[in-house]
Amino acid sequence: MMNNSTIKTDKDLQIIKEYTLLPVLLDMLARDIEELSLYQNKLIYNLVIFHLKKIESSIHLELKTLRSQMRQRGIQVLNTTMNALGVEVEYKVRGYIHHFKMLRSLVKAELMILLMRLWEAPR
Repeated sequence: MMNNSTIKTDKDLQIIKEYTLLPVLLDMLARDIEELSLYQNKLIYNLVIFHLKKIESSIHLELKTLRSQMRQRGIQVLNTTMNALGVEVEYKVRGYIHHFKMLRSLVKAELMILLMRLWEAPR
């Protein structure tokens, strides 16, 4: 019988997925903040930028938490490749190498879910 500590779990996959997607969301936020900054004299844009920067801070804290959980669970992301089709991730869980792919449409949907969760989180 195989030891359960060597099998990847749904929680492991969720951690890896978020760890992969949050930096993509950070890049998107940085791009949007830069674009909105062109309209500094508009009050509403400044308000939106303020909230986007709060979300950026939340993402950095979330990534720190995820890295800690990954260390505790013996998870290591080895390689992440993004292309026009989506994202491919090679990772190691407790010594065993695994892969997963997410199509572009799923990446976009997951990013929206993450963004909404971070937007609604108590600030």
